[in-house]
Amino acid sequence: MTETAELVARLEQASDPVQTVREMVLAEGGIWVEPTPDIPGIVEIQLAGVLGIGPSVMAALDDWLMQAKTEGKAAHLRFA
Repeated sequence: MTETAELVARLEQASDPVQTVREMVLAEGGIWVEPTPDIPGIVEIQLAGVLGIGPSVMAALDDWLMQAKTEGKAAHLRFA
């Protein structure tokens, strides 16, 4: 199992996936800025070379999971 597949499995089994991905990002030496309702923006999660974005942490996490699950499978389509 690849590192990315292990992260996906861990996140899918987590009781609190947002807290779990936060811990993973920080453990990798990343920066976690907690979004607040008064500051609109886009949330970006970069973990294990995979990028997920969305209007909320959960949306960005969902996008990250989708990108991680297709990593390598559709790489040739990204630049088509």
